[in-house]
Amino acid sequence: MSQQLENPSRRRLFRGKLAPPAPKLRLPWIKSEQHFTEHCTQCGDCLAACETKILIKDEAGFPTVDFNLDECTFCGQCQVSCQQPLFIDKQQQDNGKQSPWLAKLTIDNQCLAQNNILCQSCQDVCDTNAITFDFSRRSVPAPEVDLSACNQCGACISTCPQQAIELTPKTVEVNYA
Repeated sequence: MSQQLENPSRRRLFRGKLAPPAPKLRLPWIKSEQHFTEHCTQCGDCLAACETKILIKDEAGFPTVDFNLDECTFCGQCQVSCQQPLFIDKQQQDNGKQSPWLAKLTIDNQCLAQNNILCQSCQDVCDTNAITFDFSRRSVPAPEVDLSACNQCGACISTCPQQAIELTPKTVEVNYA
């Protein structure tokens, strides 16, 4: 069992990184980043339990999501394996009151379709049809994202040949404690 770092800011200081790290995608449905980093013991149980193996340790030793590896199936094994009170109420998760991550899906200008090269790999893997292409406007349509339909599974991220898709954490800290 690994031990939690006493003070991650000290490690950043010695590495020459005084600013706090950018927000990361942690496990789905955590209460808040602050609550997570204060209560996560860095035991690694969630990493071992993840069925798609998208959880990795960040530079401070905390679990973070890497959608370049695969997608999240929302199997819940990370929550089942965790002995700490890190997650919002299961009822809020089930009735869709809260997204799994406080994040927004973005597609940057490296997208092949936005550069007039036919590609629809993101749409092909999107089970919720949140990414669509409208052929009536252009000969090579660009992707359109319906954020209200996106379940934030990340399937489109690992599929994109240009790595143009990102699920970016919002900087607003919401605490569901």
